[in-house]
Parts: sequence; structure tokens; C-alpha cells
Amino acid sequence: MNKPSVRAQVITRRTYNRPLDDKDEAYETWEQTVSRVIDHQNWLWNRAAETEFGIGPELKELRQLLLERKVMVSGRTLWLGGTDVAKKREASQFNCAHLKVETIHDVVDSLWLLLQGCGVGFTPVVGTLSGFTKPIEEVEVIRSKRTKKGGHEGSRESFDSDTGIWTITIGDSAEAWAKSIGKLLAFKGKATKFVLDLTQLRPAGLRLSGYGWISSGDGPISKAYSAIVQILNKQSGQLLSKMDILDVMNWLGTVLSSRRSAEIALVYHNTPEWEQFARAKDNLSDTPHRSQSNNSIVFWEEPTHEELEKVFKIIKESGGSEPGIINGKEARRRAPWFTGVNPCAEILLGNKSFCNLSEVDLSKFREDSGGLERAIFLIARANYRQTLVNLDDGILQRTWHENNEYLRLCGVGLTGIASREDLAYYDYKRLKNIAVHGAYSMADELGTQRPKNVTTIKPSGTLSKIMDTTEGCHKPIGKYIFNNVNFSANDPILPRLREAGYHTVTNPVDEHNVIVTFPVKWDNMRFSRDINSEEELYVSYESAISQLERYKLLMDAYVEQNCSITITYKTDEIPTIITWLKSNWSSYVGVSFLPFVDNEEVYSYLPQEVVSQKVYEEYVAQLTPVDLDEVKGTHEIEDDECLQGVCPTK
Repeated sequence: MNKPSVRAQVITRRTYNRPLDDKDEAYETWEQTVSRVIDHQNWLWNRAAETEFGIGPELKELRQLLLERKVMVSGRTLWLGGTDVAKKREASQFNCAHLKVETIHDVVDSLWLLLQGCGVGFTPVVGTLSGFTKPIEEVEVIRSKRTKKGGHEGSRESFDSDTGIWTITIGDSAEAWAKSIGKLLAFKGKATKFVLDLTQLRPAGLRLSGYGWISSGDGPISKAYSAIVQILNKQSGQLLSKMDILDVMNWLGTVLSSRRSAEIALVYHNTPEWEQFARAKDNLSDTPHRSQSNNSIVFWEEPTHEELEKVFKIIKESGGSEPGIINGKEARRRAPWFTGVNPCAEILLGNKSFCNLSEVDLSKFREDSGGLERAIFLIARANYRQTLVNLDDGILQRTWHENNEYLRLCGVGLTGIASREDLAYYDYKRLKNIAVHGAYSMADELGTQRPKNVTTIKPSGTLSKIMDTTEGCHKPIGKYIFNNVNFSANDPILPRLREAGYHTVTNPVDEHNVIVTFPVKWDNMRFSRDINSEEELYVSYESAISQLERYKLLMDAYVEQNCSITITYKTDEIPTIITWLKSNWSSYVGVSFLPFVDNEEVYSYLPQEVVSQKVYEEYVAQLTPVDLDEVKGTHEIEDDECLQGVCPTK
């Protein structure tokens, strides 16, 4: 078994190895993390089978695959599996969800899921959500002065009809936060003053018991709720528009660390506000909260050539990759329950439904087709067991639980695809059939509902990094890469990396963060030689059509739901892209497009940069081993699975 790279070890330590004590002085090893995950799998299996048995041969085999980083369960399970939180608040085990946001209960559900670390897709619906009865003239926020754990865990509300003062006191718990947004949206009295009392909240920087995350303090929620009050003031006596609901949901995505708050928002083409929605991020300097979600347009019928041209015009003018395009007709053919998708659009979800993910690294099985098939089978069975949860938690509407029991959606994915150009249509078709058989076999053994869909391909940012493989279906940008990773300036890992020779520099846009350069080399892949460079570079030059054809192959052969992909393109390729989209209307579900630009004009530092073999080898030669076991304390890494709602390749 090859030793993981330093980059993989650091990301594993900061993202998935849980602290073993309250002082952050000891952390799990990878072996301990895997054992915790296996224990959770065994607990789910025992409960569903209504029996008690020890860890048998199948789970031992799965454990070895995880230890060798050949397969991965969901990132949520890696972090929380086996903990008391995972058994008490079982929604925390899901990667992704989708719902229509049209009632107060829907907003409460959304915040509750975001607080559990679940990515939320939503479709804003103008219906019952409305502004205040009359505008509230004065808003007062009472900030917390606590230095330790907070006060009472429940939220309280009062209204003094004599003074017109309406007060919400938010308790120091996830449940209190979720219920508090319901209180805010439900108020229909005639208040002259609103008091947001945050005195019960713990300070920023404390580790949250159970979850293990770092507290955000009262700053983000103070800012978010104050902004939502102004939205409700603006719409006094009126229903909230789709854009209002988008803003409310995006503000809620900011109340905790953005590293755990991924969203996607969907609006149907040619419905009211669709174009305003598509241009929602045109001026993020004035509306930075809107960076919390990906935004996509759902087409229920094949778009015209002119309509697609308009979408690309909006993408160009917005300077990003939005809106994405969702083919609702094909999505509903693949999933009749379809109403939306998760933040990276690889799962076809219904209103109030979940999915959980897993994946297999194809690059680890280059000479072992039998091992690959066995790994797919086992991870599919594990993925199905991840659906065996009780979601009737007293917060979520019961529909979530009922839909999960009916759909049992799995997300058995592949990563490292770019390294396996030897695999053809037949190979992917066989792998899909094995995955489906694996999930079905687990359901049949337990006598529970078979999953309605099983296979997908996600972008796989963080998990692919800890597996030292390429991300999802995307090719790396070059053979020799410097991956620049953002750290807190106070991160205790930094001194160890500096001692080992890793280059560090203060983040030019945030003096509180530091950029660390990790070298990455990709073998067993074809790259083009850049002859125009001063130094010899090996880069990925791939046309938009080539990327789309690889997407189509995977959709036709392996994927039952969607393959998450962001197509990079040059402006002169737009006509051929539109022609492809028109010709392949029945072959795609969800695609986003990112115009190729000079990254140096966009980024103050490059997240990834291609370097020459000479530069790479000189850098690697001066590095020494890093001992992470001696590091005391840590800060959270920016988990790029869906950082700020943006998929890792976007």
C-alpha cells in the first residue's frame, strides 16, 4: 500500500480525523477513523436486521479497502459516523437534500439541514411566505459577551403590545437556531421595535461537542437575521418573491462556516423572475451572500438555439459559470419523482428527499478488474446501509422520512476517471450493473425497499485529494502541478509544514490566512506539450466537445442520475456547444459551463498552477517528512466538496 501524500495526510487530519479529547491535543489516526466508520456501518446493519452480530467478513473487507483509500463512504460518515450525534440526529449523515421552499416549515427544515452539514438544493416557490404586517422601524441586536459554553438551549419569543417591542432570544443549540428562523418568519404582529437577543450564544472558536466543528459565534447569525428582517420589511403586506426567498436562503447559508453550508437554487425557464434569478450574482460586491448557492435554470422542454445563446450571454456577462443548465425532461425520465438536485447536481431528488454518496477510485485497480468489481459491489451495499436512518427527529417534516424510506436513493460514484482511458462503454455498463446488484442485494437481505436509483458521479474534491487521485470525471490541468491550499494563519500544522520546506505566503486578499504550496504529479495520463512556454510544460488541452462526449459516455453507460461536470470552453466554441446541446437533448441532465480566462486576471493567487518537470523536482527535492502526530490543536480546512455552494471544479 502506497503511503498517502502529505497533502492527503493534512486534509485527512483536518477534515476527517476527530479530536480524541476536549483540548484538541490528540487526534484519531486514519485507522481509528476507519474503525469508527465500520462500527457505524455495523450499527446501521444490526438495527435494520433487528439482530446483534459482530463485524463480519464483509465489513472487514470494506475496512481494508477504506484503509488503502481505494473506496470512500460519504464525507459526512467519515466525519460523524459512529458518534452520538450520528445516532441522535441522523440527518447529519446525508450529503445532500432538495426541497421546494414555499412555507415557514420549509425554511426551518433548510436551516436545520445546513446546521447538520447537509448540502441543500431548493426551488423558491411564491406561495405562503410573506413579509411583516407592517415595517418594523427599529432593530436592536444584543451581542453575546460569553467566553465559555452558552446558556439555555431553547429559543424564546415575547411581544409587549403596550410598547410594541418584539424580542427573540436565540438559545445555544442547533435546534434553537432552526426554530428561531420560524419565529422570525411567522411574526405577523404590529411591532415598532425588534430585539434580537444573542446573549445565550457561545463565542467563536470553541469546538462544538458532538459535531466537533468550530463555533462561529454570534457574528454571522446577527448579520444574517438583521438582513432577513430588512427583506421582510421591504415586503410588508406582500408575498415574498422568488428573489426574496433566494436571499433569505442564501443569508441562512452564512450563519455557520461557509465550509459547511452548500446550496443550489433552481428556477424554471420562462417563469416569472427567471432572468433576474439567472443574473443574481452580477454584482456580488453588493450582495456577497448570494455566493452561497449555485444557481441553475431548469428547462422542461428543449430550448431553442436563441434561448441557449441567451444563457451563454448571461454566463459571459456574469463573469462566472452561472446559470447552469438542467434538463428537467430527461431528469424526470430518469427519476419520475424529480423536482430538483443537490448542490453539485449529481443526484436527482424529489421535494423533501435525501441522498448519500460513496465512491471508488478507478486508478487503484488498473491491473485488477476483479478487485474493482468487488469494490463496487461492497461500496454499493455500504451506500445502501447509509440510507437506513430514522429522520423522524422532531424538527424535520415527516415527509422527509417517508420519502427516504420509499426512494432509498444511493450515490455510488467513480473517481480517478481521467486515469482510466482504457475503460470503454462496456466496462462502465458492467460496473453500473454490479453497483445496482450490490445495492439491491443489501435491500433484499433486509426486506426493505430497493433504491430507486444507485449510480452517479460527483465532483469529488476533498475525498479525491485524500485518495491521491483525479477529481470525478475531470482531467487535471497538467502533469506537474502546484496546488495552493488556504490555511488559517494560526493553524498549528503550519509550523510543521514550514520546517519541512513547504512554501508559505500570506494570502494577498486575507492577511489572516496563509497559502501553502503542495506538489502534485499525475502519471499514467496523456498530456499535451506546451511548446509556446519558456519552459516545457505538459498541460491538458481538451475541447469543450471532448469533455461533453466523455460526459455523454458516462451518462449512457454508468450513470442513472447525473454526472456532475463543469465544461471549460473558449468563446469561439459556443456555437459548437449549442449544436451539441441541441443534438443530444436526450443524453444530458445537468451541465455547467465555465469560460476559459487568464486565471492570473481573476485570482490573486492560483489554486492550481502548472509547472515544469524541472521546477517540480527541484521543489520536491528540498522537502522533508512531516510528522503530524506531534501537532496539537487544529483549525478546520476549507472542505472544497461544495465550498460556499460552489463545486470544486467551478
